[in-house]
Amino acid sequence: MNSPLFPLQDQLKGFSRALFTTWLYHKRFNILFDCGEGVATSLQNRVFGIRRIFLSHGHADHIAGLVNLLNIRNLGAGDQTAPLQIYYPYDNKLLEYMIDYLTKTQKDLSFPLVWVPLEPGETLRLEDQKGYIYIKTFETKHSQRQLSLGYNIVETRRRLKPEYVNLKQSELNQIIWEKGKDEIAEDYQKIIFSYGGDSRPICPDDIKNSLYLCHEATYLSKEDDERNFQQHSFLEEVLVNANEASVETLLLMHTSLRYSLQEIYDGINELKNKHNLSYKILLLFGDIFIDTDVPLMTKKKHPNQDKIQKN
Repeated sequence: MNSPLFPLQDQLKGFSRALFTTWLYHKRFNILFDCGEGVATSLQNRVFGIRRIFLSHGHADHIAGLVNLLNIRNLGAGDQTAPLQIYYPYDNKLLEYMIDYLTKTQKDLSFPLVWVPLEPGETLRLEDQKGYIYIKTFETKHSQRQLSLGYNIVETRRRLKPEYVNLKQSELNQIIWEKGKDEIAEDYQKIIFSYGGDSRPICPDDIKNSLYLCHEATYLSKEDDERNFQQHSFLEEVLVNANEASVETLLLMHTSLRYSLQEIYDGINELKNKHNLSYKILLLFGDIFIDTDVPLMTKKKHPNQDKIQKN
């Protein structure tokens, strides 16, 4: 059995190309982030495992897959009674139009479907997960007319209090015996996964120390945004921003179709050296997860591709 090529590689499946479609499925948490076209075709019966969908905004390339996904869950060969909750940015008109359409056309669903609007700063506990794990929303900068959201998966963890870090185990045991475990340990909140959808660079404070950040990088350079919409990010600012946030792994996605894999790969590694970046940088190119530390071969297929697709 092959070990994962990088953290979470065996837990994620997705597809992302700017303008066309974006979605990312996290198997451990049974969560789908965004629901672009083709998600049901790709996941097939795995759509029955999805318990929650978190939508970042209402543009078609992030929600067009909802129609077929609900239809497959209703009629396909799987657990047609498994409940589904879909979370979306509050008062997002484009999403409300989609909800209205689906409500009118999908009246006899075999499973409970709940639509839940969210605002920035809200928390939602994942009751079906071990330990205390929750989603926390944060606002992203994308469309000026509609609210867009990013999502952190946060885990409550335990650690030694700073004043006890340098003590020997025998000394810690003595304190525990006298005062109990709570005397030497404290809870803290750790962001274990962050998803930003489409956006300008995410505020570093919102994703500080995230173990795994999924961030768009539509353009290789600022000049490539020739329409000057200023709704998307370019590569260098994303890399610098992730470094400021002290993330451990960065997954780049939503790259423009104008760039070849080689151009994106070279751009990442050039900037990695320029800024002396030490965190892991991955790329979701179409449906292929690419480790940018691994040299690209001259043929079109990345050397990781075969192993990744098996997952």
